Amino acid sequence: MSSTTTHRATLAVLVALCLPMTAYGAPTPKPDLEPPKGAPEYEAPPRPTDGADMALTVEKLQKGFDPPRPLLIWAIGSSFTNFLGGGDQLIEAIRQRWPDAPEIVYKKMVGNSTSYHFTRGWARHLVIPDQPDVVLIYNFGRTEELEKVIVDLRSSTTADIVVPTLHWCVPHKGVWPDPEARNSHQDPVALREMCRKHGVEFVESRRELTEYMIANHLEVEDLLVDSVHQSRYAAKMINRNIARHFHRAEQPGYDPRSRQRRVEAEGSSQTEASPGDWTPSEDGTAITAAKQGSTISVRFTGNRIDLIGWRAPQGGSVEVSIDGRPADQTPVFYAGYVQPDRANAPAPPNPPRDRSPHSVTLGAGIVPQAWTITMTGDEGGYQLVGSVTGPDGEASALEPFTSKSGQIVIDPELWRGAKTNRRGDRFTFEVFRSVVGEVDFAGDERAKFRVRLVENLPNGPHSLKVVACGDGPVIVDAFEVFEPPMK
Repeated sequence: MSSTTTHRATLAVLVALCLPMTAYGAPTPKPDLEPPKGAPEYEAPPRPTDGADMALTVEKLQKGFDPPRPLLIWAIGSSFTNFLGGGDQLIEAIRQRWPDAPEIVYKKMVGNSTSYHFTRGWARHLVIPDQPDVVLIYNFGRTEELEKVIVDLRSSTTADIVVPTLHWCVPHKGVWPDPEARNSHQDPVALREMCRKHGVEFVESRRELTEYMIANHLEVEDLLVDSVHQSRYAAKMINRNIARHFHRAEQPGYDPRSRQRRVEAEGSSQTEASPGDWTPSEDGTAITAAKQGSTISVRFTGNRIDLIGWRAPQGGSVEVSIDGRPADQTPVFYAGYVQPDRANAPAPPNPPRDRSPHSVTLGAGIVPQAWTITMTGDEGGYQLVGSVTGPDGEASALEPFTSKSGQIVIDPELWRGAKTNRRGDRFTFEVFRSVVGEVDFAGDERAKFRVRLVENLPNGPHSLKVVACGDGPVIVDAFEVFEPPMK
């Protein structure tokens, strides 16, 4: 198993996973899922402009994936995000609009009072390596900090991004009922403009909740379970507000093919197969070769390319090269999630993951390996050790740090609660190469498959070559190119 595959398997353990639920008969209504004070059921039908910046997601909901895979939604944020639930309400609301949609998977990473600023690390180390279809950010903080998260996502993924305004909290009562007023958690006006600038789907949830509350004589506390957190019924309303944007707008904000596009192995102007080596399939959708050295070359623009092929019992394998060098030598890397050790000292109310370096940056001379940060004292001192490089420097979590080898850079601004760490606390992360050097086409039965050949390339022009190893036939159907909207 490759390091990339191992890392993705680890992610599945680290984060909450919610799969679509199957209903057997009508469920018994729960009091906290009923409207407060006898108000009518909240409805959120889509409007003509909803979904303008969700064009790629809508196409996936309508057409599915070839070969089949789930549509992946990633949510990152604070307890506000957590109080939206595990994704079941959102998935149910989406399925009401798209009953024939593919399976939908919802993942989340949340922390106590974790603002936009600190979620930037989770975006880098969890969301981007997972290459989701949708990123949901229901959270609080300064607009300029959220913009940094958006820029990271826009330059590294083709995901559609959804940003709603927050529900009403008790600290906001001074500006009730103006949904535009800046409050202790957000600046709705600045948020709207930032989303417009970056083509982010902006959900006017606060405005829509306000209209319902005024119409039904509800107070701020009627949709809360404490001074700030939404009730379960309010979460249901917010999820419906979000789901209405999974909608085909009358005028899409962009062409989905500008971000993801399929390149057929046979007959595309972007591909070139070595002459005489490849045989078209009967339906003309794939080409086959068994001779050693048979090649397919692809020219593409983007930061990621996938191969779509067919496995078969006697299938062979291919070697991959990127931009003229063997793929397994291509300098493309990810740093995985910075995992706090279970034995780290507790410090209520923040769990250990909120008292850690939320992000690291990769420098020069990267060697794929596991890294360990160990606290050397109670005032923020630590040492960094690589499983290959060995000891690579000591520093204070309160100061900028570049390791001796130059591979790892740690920004103190993204280390939360460093002084609450205690001597011996540990944090581990893996740096792995985000490329596949060889693809195996062997399988127990004939079946279509997809593999990410390379990702996290500089977002620009590239060339790819796959070369048959001669150990059996290889059947290549197509390639899929991913071009994030921001360079």
